[in-house]
Amino acid sequence: MPSKPDPPNRKPTADDHDSPWKHALELYFPQALALLTPNVHKAIDWTIPAEFLDKELQAIAIPSKKGRRLVDKLAQVRLRDGTDVWLLIHVEVERRLDGQQALKTFAWRLYEYRLRIQSRIMQQRRLTLPPKIYSLGILLESKGLGPDIFHTDEYQGQGVRFRFPVVELETWRSRWDELESLAPANPFAVVVMAQLQANHYRDKRTRLGPKLQMVRQLRHYGYDAVVAMQVYRLIEWMIALPEDLELDFLQAVDALSKENEMTYVTLIERAGRDKGFAEGQAEGRAEGQAKGRAEGKKEGSLEGQAQFLLRLVQRRFGPQPDDITQRIRTASAAQLETWSLNFVDATELDDVFRA
Repeated sequence: MPSKPDPPNRKPTADDHDSPWKHALELYFPQALALLTPNVHKAIDWTIPAEFLDKELQAIAIPSKKGRRLVDKLAQVRLRDGTDVWLLIHVEVERRLDGQQALKTFAWRLYEYRLRIQSRIMQQRRLTLPPKIYSLGILLESKGLGPDIFHTDEYQGQGVRFRFPVVELETWRSRWDELESLAPANPFAVVVMAQLQANHYRDKRTRLGPKLQMVRQLRHYGYDAVVAMQVYRLIEWMIALPEDLELDFLQAVDALSKENEMTYVTLIERAGRDKGFAEGQAEGRAEGQAKGRAEGKKEGSLEGQAQFLLRLVQRRFGPQPDDITQRIRTASAAQLETWSLNFVDATELDDVFRA
C-alpha cells in the first residue's frame, strides 16, 4: 500500500519502547531468558515463579538524565541447587550508545545498581556477604560492542573490574529465520522481531506493510487465544503507526481475520469493530460508515484493554472478586490507561488503582 502524505500540523507518532518492554518481560520472563541467555535459564528452577521486585528497584533508583527512558527489571529466582539469585535486566531504550562516554556511563550504571541491590539485600537479610546478582544488558539498536561490557576503576594497583553480558538485538536480524522457527514455542521471539522491524522502519509511514506481515504470520504459530491476544497487542504497541494509518491497519486486520478465520485478534475488539462496521453500513452513507468504524474501534479497544488488564491482574495477584472484575470492565479509557501504567510497577493490588 503506497504511503500517504503527512497531514498538515500533525506531530509524528513517537515510539514507546519502554512500556511494551516492561510488559513483555513480565509476561514472558522465562521465555525471554531462554532466548537471550539460555545458560542462565537452564540454571533456574522454574517450578518456583520469579518474583519481580519493582518496589525494591524503586527504592534504590538512580536518577537518569532528563528525557532519558530506561527499563530496569529486578527479579528474584531460585536456582536448581536451591540458591536464591537476583536478576537485574536493563533494557537500553535509547537507540544507540554513542561514543565511549555513553558506554562508560552505561557500564557504571549497571555496576552501581549491583552494589545498591547487594547492600539493600544484605541489610534486609542481615547477611555478612553480598548475595548473588546476575546483570544483563539488552541493547535495542547498538551493535558491534561484543558480548560483554566492562566497568573498570583502577588506580595505583587497586580497583575493581566488573564484567557483564549484553545482548545486541540487532545481531538477531541475520537470524530472522531462526526467530521464526522459535516463535511457535517462544512468544518472546516475536517481541524481538517486532523490535527489529521498528528499528529498521524508522519512518513510521513505511511500517504498515511490515506490521501487517507480522500479524499475518501469527496464524502459523499455533498460540492459544490468551497468548495470541498478548502477542498481537505487543506488535500493535511496539510498531507504532501514524494516527491516520491506524484505521487502515485495523481494516486490513479485520479482513485478514475474516478471510483466514484467524483467532489471534481478541474477540472483544473484533466484536466492537464489526458492530461499528454494521452501524456504519446501516446508515448508508460514507460518513456513517466512517463513524461506525471509529465507534467500533473505540468500543472494541476499550473492552479489549479492560480484558487484557484483568488477565494481567489475575496472573500477578490471583483470581479477583466480582467487584474488582466489574471495576476494571466498567472503567473509562483514561482509567484503564492509568491503571495499565501503574500495573508495570505494582507490587500490591492497591498500587494498580492509585490515581
